[in-house]
Parts: sequence; C-alpha cells; structure tokens
Amino acid sequence: MDAWSNFFVGELGAAAAFAGLLFVSLSVNLTRILEIGRLADRGLEAFIILFLTVIVASLGLIPGQYLRVYGGEVFVAALLVLATLLRLQHSYLAQVDPKYVSAWRRTAGVNDAAVVTFVLAGLVVAVSGDPVGLNLLPVAVLLSFFAAGSNAWVLLIEINR
Repeated sequence: MDAWSNFFVGELGAAAAFAGLLFVSLSVNLTRILEIGRLADRGLEAFIILFLTVIVASLGLIPGQYLRVYGGEVFVAALLVLATLLRLQHSYLAQVDPKYVSAWRRTAGVNDAAVVTFVLAGLVVAVSGDPVGLNLLPVAVLLSFFAAGSNAWVLLIEINR
C-alpha cells in the first residue's frame, strides 16, 4: 500500500478540487437548476461520486491497512454508492422530459461505470488479496472525474444554452 500513497494523496486533492468546481457550478446557476425539474440530481450524483473518490483515497492512506481489508472497504463503500445512484437515477429518469431521456441515460451510464469500476477494484483486492486489483483504481478515479466534470459542465455552461 505504501507504493500507492502518492496516488491516494494526489487523487484526494484532485477530488477536492473537482468538488469545488461542482459547488461553483451549483451556486452560479442555482435558481436556473432548481427551475429545471430534477437537474439538481445531476449535481448530487456528481457529488456522491466525488465523495466516493475521497473515501477510497482516504482509506488507502490509513497506516498499516491490510490489503484485503482495504479491498473490502472499497467494495462496500462503492456498492453502497452504486445502490444510491441507481435509486436516484430510477427516480429522476421517470420524470425527465422524454426528449432528454437518452442524454440523461448516457450520463447516468458514465456515472455508473465509474462506480462499478470502484466496486470491481474492491472486489478483486478483497477476494484475491492481490495488489493487481489496485490497478483498476486509476481507471475508476479518471472515470469519476470525467463523470463529475461533465455534470459540472452541464450545470455551469449547458444550462444557459
């Protein structure tokens, strides 16, 4: 785990920066976001995904953490987040204007892919105890940043088009 500490520290800082961008997006256009049905849920999804990234990176920095225990923690945290996102998505997709449903489903798919990659990383590490599963974490983090960034873009820029 020591070899991964710089990665965890870096991703913790990057996730915090993305969360700041997200909050700016929400605060700049809050009135407009609240006017458009369930658009605030996209901000919530992005925040939840970034929070998962913070949790995963923070848990990786615990001194003396056993690899399998860490994998189990990542697996459980990511599974809880996935269940939360799926419930949220089911709720808002039922209320989205039909002309936007396909775009919202694509966004939800990217968000889910990020979290599923965290789930897989945690599962591989917890079950096998093999650090090779940690190699899925950079993919999961990059997907989560892409998901959060694209949601922030919609909330900051696209909402005004």
